[in-house]
Amino acid sequence: MLFARHDILKFMMATTQTNQQYRKVLFIGADTKLPKVEFALLKLDATNVNQYRQYLGTEHRCIFFDLSEQFHADALLAVSGTLAGGGLLILRLPQKLTPSSQRLLFTLANAGLDTHLTDSSELQRLLTLHAKRNFQGANLAGKPKVASETKSLQSQAYKSTALEPTCEQAKALTQLSNIDSGAVLLNAARGRGKSSLLGFWIAAAKERFRFTLCAPSKRQAQSVFFSASNSAGITSFKFLAPDQLPSYQQTDNEWLLIDEAASLPSHVLQSLAERCQRLAIATTTEGYESAGRGFLLRFQQALPNYFQQVFTLNLHEPIRWADGDPLEAGLNRCFCVYPNEPTAQISGQANYQQVHAASLSPEVLEQAFILLTNAHYQTSPNDLRLLLDDRKQQLILQWHRNTLTGVCWIADEGPITEELIQPIFEGKRRPAGQLLPQSMCFHLRSKAAAQLSMQRIVRIAIAPQVQQQGAGSALLDFVLIQAKGNYNLIGTSFGVSERLHRFWLRNEFLPLRVGQHIDAASGMYSGLYARTPEPGQYSPLLQELFQRFCTYFPFQQLTTTSTQQLRWLQDWSLTQAEEYFDKTALLSSYLSDFAAGFIPFELLQPVLAEAAHRGVLPSGLLASCASAGNTLTELAESHGFHGKKALTQHLRYLASLLVESKQKQLL
Repeated sequence: MLFARHDILKFMMATTQTNQQYRKVLFIGADTKLPKVEFALLKLDATNVNQYRQYLGTEHRCIFFDLSEQFHADALLAVSGTLAGGGLLILRLPQKLTPSSQRLLFTLANAGLDTHLTDSSELQRLLTLHAKRNFQGANLAGKPKVASETKSLQSQAYKSTALEPTCEQAKALTQLSNIDSGAVLLNAARGRGKSSLLGFWIAAAKERFRFTLCAPSKRQAQSVFFSASNSAGITSFKFLAPDQLPSYQQTDNEWLLIDEAASLPSHVLQSLAERCQRLAIATTTEGYESAGRGFLLRFQQALPNYFQQVFTLNLHEPIRWADGDPLEAGLNRCFCVYPNEPTAQISGQANYQQVHAASLSPEVLEQAFILLTNAHYQTSPNDLRLLLDDRKQQLILQWHRNTLTGVCWIADEGPITEELIQPIFEGKRRPAGQLLPQSMCFHLRSKAAAQLSMQRIVRIAIAPQVQQQGAGSALLDFVLIQAKGNYNLIGTSFGVSERLHRFWLRNEFLPLRVGQHIDAASGMYSGLYARTPEPGQYSPLLQELFQRFCTYFPFQQLTTTSTQQLRWLQDWSLTQAEEYFDKTALLSSYLSDFAAGFIPFELLQPVLAEAAHRGVLPSGLLASCASAGNTLTELAESHGFHGKKALTQHLRYLASLLVESKQKQLL
C-alpha cells in the first residue's frame, strides 16, 4: 500500500477546524477617514494596490480597500480570497460612482450584503466590535498594526489552525494513494484547500516519492509548506521557482507539483508535459488571479496526448469561509467568474449589435464577458472595469436568433495630439489607451501614422461550437462596415501563429510589425496588423509600412530558441517584398534616431543587417553586431565592453560618426 492504513483512517475521521463563518463588508464614502486600529489590518489604496500579489498566500481578518482613486478589479478579487471567514472587508467608494462600481454594489446587494454607507462613528463602533470578536487574547495596545506598513507581513497574517484534511481532502488523498504516475489535475475554486491538499499529499507519500513544488512565489506556497511540515514534521521537499522550469529535469520516483498552473505560460506547461512522467497541476477553476482560465482548459484537454493516464480531482467545499458566503457569490457574479462554457449554435441569419458595455443588461454583459474570458488567456476583471467605465471601448455582439455566438471588443485610438507626437517619437512618452498610434509612431518611426484616427480590435471571440464556420470573418465584416468613413485604419495586435496570420491576411489585414521579444504569458511573438476600412484599398502609408516589414523582418534577430517559430513568416515576407521606398534615406533616418538616443539598438538592428547584406554598410562593429545573431550582453562580453550599456553607448557614437560622414558626402 502506498499510504499506511492508519494514516488513511486518521485523515477520514479527522475533525478539522474549517471556518464556518461568513465574511462581512462595510462601505464608506470617499471622504470618510479610516480610524486607527489596534490590530493587523491589510490596507490597499492607490499607493500600493499594484503590489497586491505579495499578499496572496496569506490570510487576514480585516482588509481595507480604497476604490475612491483607483478601482483595481484584479486586486480586489484576488485579495478578497485572503479574507478569512468572520473577517471584515472595508470598501471606500469613489465620490461619483462609475458603471463598474455601480455593478459592484448591485451584485453585492443581490447577494444579500448591506450596501448602505457607514459613517465615521458607526465605522469606529463596528471596528471595535470586530476587534473584540476576532482578536481576543491579542495585545491590542500600542501602535496600530497595518499590514502594508510592517516589515513582517507573515507575522501579521491570520493562519488557519487546521492541520488535518477535511473529509473531501481525505477522499482525494485516498485517490492519490492509488496513482503511481501520469498527470493529476486538481481543480478548485479559491479557498477550497487546494494548496493545503498538496501539502498533505507530500507528507503522506514522503516514503515513496520525492516532490518538487512550483508556485508563483514561496509566499503563495506557504499553505503547502504549512500542511506538509506540520503533518509530518518535514521540510525536505524542494521548491522550484517558475523561471527555473525550462531547465527542470525530473528524476526517478519524483512528482512535479505545480500550484496555480494558470500563472505559467502555455508553452512552458506543454514542455513539461512532454518531459515529465509524473505531473500534478493544481489551479483555481477561475484561473490564476481570474485570468488564464481559457488557455488552461485547452491545455488540460490536450493532456491525454502526453500521458496514458490523466486523473481529475475536484474540491467543492470552502474551508477558508462558510459555504454560501455572500461576498464570494457577489464578487463572482460581479466579475463573471464562472467555470462554465457557453453553448451556442448557428441558426438563421446573423444579427449584430454595437453597444457600450454599460448599456447592456447584466445577463447579456455576463454572456459576452464569459465568451471573452474563455477565448483569451489575458482577459481579467480589470478588462470588465475598463469596458464599463471607458466610453472609447465598445462591443459588437453577433447573435444567431437569441444565441450569442461572437463578441468583438473594439477601442477608439488616435489621433495623437500634436504636442505628444514628438515625445512619443523620441521614446519619452507612452500614453495609455493608444497602442496602435503609439507603436506606429515609435516602433515604425511614423509621425504621420500618429495623426490618424484608428479603431483597434482588442479581442475577438467566437463560441467554440460555431468556430470554423465563417462566424469570425462575418463578425469582422460587420466591424469594417461600421468603421467605413469614420476611421483611417483598423488594426489589431495578437500572439502571432501561422493559423492566426492566415485568418487576418484572409480578411485583408497586413502585418506591420512583430516584436523583438516573446510574450511571457503566451510564449509567442506579438504582431501588429492593420488595414483600411474600405475593402481592397490600401493607403500609400500603409503600403510603405507593409513593405518595410517585408524588407526588414527577414533580418530581424529572434531569440535562438525561438528562431524556427517564425521562420515561415520570414520566408513569406521575402516573397512579398518590393522596391517601394528609399532604403538609403530610411537607413540614415534610423541611424540618426539611434545616435540621438531615441530608439534602442534592437529597432535599428534589422535595418543595419539588411544594409550589410546589400553591401552598403561599412564593415565594423555596427555591421558585426547587427548580423551576429547574439544578444547585446553576449556581444559586450565578446568585444571586451563592461556590459550592455557600455556597448550601446559606443554603438551610438559609431552611428553618429556614420551619419556625419554620409552628410559630408552629400555636401
